[in-house]
Amino acid sequence: MTSQYDISSSQRPRHTTTAKDPAYVSRAGLLCVAGGLIAVIGTSWGFTQSLPAADAMISAPQSVANFRWLELVWTLTHVLTLFGALGLARSGLVGTSRGGRVGSRLAVVGMALLIPCELAFIPFASSTDSDPGPIFASTVIGIASVIAGAGFIVAGIAVLRTKAWSGPARYLPLLVGVWVFVPMTPLIIADGHLFYVGVGSWNLLLAGLGLALVRLAGDRRG
Repeated sequence: MTSQYDISSSQRPRHTTTAKDPAYVSRAGLLCVAGGLIAVIGTSWGFTQSLPAADAMISAPQSVANFRWLELVWTLTHVLTLFGALGLARSGLVGTSRGGRVGSRLAVVGMALLIPCELAFIPFASSTDSDPGPIFASTVIGIASVIAGAGFIVAGIAVLRTKAWSGPARYLPLLVGVWVFVPMTPLIIADGHLFYVGVGSWNLLLAGLGLALVRLAGDRRG
């Protein structure tokens, strides 16, 4: 992948900011790749599981104990993919515009909020979907996803406007944001196995974003 933007050079496009630490961007990208791929593996496995019966506990078809351990794994994926948003914010690709700054910060906030929101499901492992606790947890994780999606959209538009990133990878931040609203959210609402398709495909895009950041930082350091 080539780029018009050298994050280690003093010759930078006029409307971009300086990535102070290309090594950080590379590490953040790698962590995002790891988190995205773990989530893809997890959703692929979940897709093969039998669907729980109506009014079953939210842990079904897993035991309550296994569900709680799995929630810790899902939480880990959120921690790791958060670095994708952090790496994008530190890359300098969003430029110096207010929209770019606000968008990248919103993306970070939204991704960070997914972490406690995922942990919020653990105490309700033996509850059903219709109980207030799981309904609240589902609502707040949905809000966090919307914040992250909106942030990536605004940041992604800023990336395109700066023209600081060439090649198809420049569309990834915007695509990550748009994907939250179409098709991920409708697939999650549809529930069943489609839930795993929605979440898995989004995390695949996040892994792609992380890989693009790694390659960008590597090219510029080279």
